[in-house]
Amino acid sequence: MIESRVLLNDLPGKPQLVLVKLTGMLYPAGGEVVPFRGCVNRVEDKMFSLYAEDGNLMLQLGVRRWPLDGSVAVNYTHDFNKKTTTFSIGNFSVEYDAWWAFDPAYNKFAPERDEDEDPLAYVYALRNDDQRRSEVVRRWSV
Repeated sequence: MIESRVLLNDLPGKPQLVLVKLTGMLYPAGGEVVPFRGCVNRVEDKMFSLYAEDGNLMLQLGVRRWPLDGSVAVNYTHDFNKKTTTFSIGNFSVEYDAWWAFDPAYNKFAPERDEDEDPLAYVYALRNDDQRRSEVVRRWSV
């Protein structure tokens, strides 16, 4: 089912927000009863919404929406010299400080922690793993 508004974030310590899909507006839930469908994360000054819709995962930034079903190209890369990360989806791209940029103990040869530390790395991982993506959609669609 495709709702016009959905609840994002259902974790302790995270604000519950309602996303108006048509406009991309986010506002505090304030007890409003709408279906819980996903999460929202700030990257730099941008609010990215990730939610389940009609059996698929969607990423939304403002009025822009992208399905994570393989129909849109998604990339996630680091520039170790500049200590930045670039995330791109479709014709949108954002470069921002890497999560490890200010960690003097960071070892670029150590096992990856991107998914745990960077919400857009998590989006990229879900986009590339059908089983995990299906599980997230199932959890957010009940």
